[in-house]
Amino acid sequence: MRAERLLRLLLHLQTRGQSTVAQLADALEVSPRTIQRDLDSLSLAGVPVYSIRGRGGGWTMLPDYRSRLTGLTPSEVMSVFVGATAHVLADLGLDASSELAVTKLIASLPEGTRREAEYARQRLLIDHAGWDDRRETPRWLDLCRQAVWEERTLEIVYGDLPDPGAPPDRPTPFPVEPLGLVAKTRTWYLVAARTDGRLRTYRLSRLTSAALTDRPFARPVDFDLAAYWAQSQQEFQASRPSYPITLKVRDHAVRRFRPTTPILPADDGWWILHTDLENPHEACAAVLAQAGNAQVVAPPELIGMVHEAATQIAAASLTGTVRPS
Repeated sequence: MRAERLLRLLLHLQTRGQSTVAQLADALEVSPRTIQRDLDSLSLAGVPVYSIRGRGGGWTMLPDYRSRLTGLTPSEVMSVFVGATAHVLADLGLDASSELAVTKLIASLPEGTRREAEYARQRLLIDHAGWDDRRETPRWLDLCRQAVWEERTLEIVYGDLPDPGAPPDRPTPFPVEPLGLVAKTRTWYLVAARTDGRLRTYRLSRLTSAALTDRPFARPVDFDLAAYWAQSQQEFQASRPSYPITLKVRDHAVRRFRPTTPILPADDGWWILHTDLENPHEACAAVLAQAGNAQVVAPPELIGMVHEAATQIAAASLTGTVRPS
């Protein structure tokens, strides 16, 4: 892609210094004519590249511009080289390419910045997967990615969601215009527009079929994937059923819940924790699962539910106990 090639050309001039058109063409594996056009484009865009004529001449850029390009702080370096999410790249088949790209990018950095990058990579790793992470199979991911890249319509069947015009007992494929893919933890989602123009989010594991068509579509010029996802997440959180509770939990049980406010110390080894679950039954099950390491402080109805459930469990256990003769 031309944008990627222009960036590579700029980085080459930045790190290697003065180069001839032939050297640049060889490094980027394109024709000298293409390099000349790209250099003209960079110049028109305001990048201070210029040619030195005569023996030993070539193309270079102003030194002060080079210093601005490479002025990464240690924090910026760490954010670039530590934040890679390996399982997302693996799902996309880009894990090997990513490692090669990082290696090349590090090699292109000035010596001081290169040391910062290597220092961060050897000392920090972010693994977004949990120990008991049951990863979903990203069904149809390659096909959806192709549709997003090539801006071609997909015909999909999504779970039990039928085409509005199809008989309810026989789901048939319906068209969507794929605009982007989102990986949230270990789950992939497709963001697409329906024929009525409304945007929808589809979980790839719930797609029961998908077919790539030859029909192109015009991508909305004002669509921003990150902005859409942020807004949809806010709307989802606002629409979730809410059941706020207050618990008293032991040290090692705090991580089993997601606090909605800062936790406060209680007795030795105990903490007061406020969290929000979907309903009383989910809250009761979550407390019982801690086997005495979580106690309900509020609301009163949940205290009664947990007490009643614990009494029933104890009675059932005693009834089922085989006493020795």
